Amino acid sequence: MAIWRTYLTLAFLLFILTVRATEDWAFDNAPGIAMEYKVHIDAGKEDCYYQYVHPAATIYVNMQVLKGGDGMAGLAVRNPKGEIVHPYTWKQSSEYEENSQTGGYYAVCIDNQFSRFAAKLINLYMTTFRYDLWEKYTQELEDLDISVTNFTVSI
Repeated sequence: MAIWRTYLTLAFLLFILTVRATEDWAFDNAPGIAMEYKVHIDAGKEDCYYQYVHPAATIYVNMQVLKGGDGMAGLAVRNPKGEIVHPYTWKQSSEYEENSQTGGYYAVCIDNQFSRFAAKLINLYMTTFRYDLWEKYTQELEDLDISVTNFTVSI
């Protein structure tokens, strides 16, 4: 497991270095993005966040209540058509994953409406990625014979 984690870390670092060296890079061309937020949801409120997902990409959302009240909140996800693909469930943590064929903006909503007095601190993790582009990128690294050993030696 540690070797796999080290390999992914190396791949990510090399990706960042490659991106900085390329002038025509755009955020939209990345094989994947990941964001992690700590959000405060007031009692009786709902907050929604929107994430663009490219066609044929996978979206993964994870919500976990860190502190506040009974330690539970709701997570709902709506697809670009406005359909609820992950309905609210009052839990301490919840997750959702989908391979989006058409792409578009997904709404990720955190609900604290059942709590009348207690605000919540929520950890929200969202990632979108295309397996095919990520595999292509890792294959390019392997073809270049880039490893943790020769990367650290070159630094």
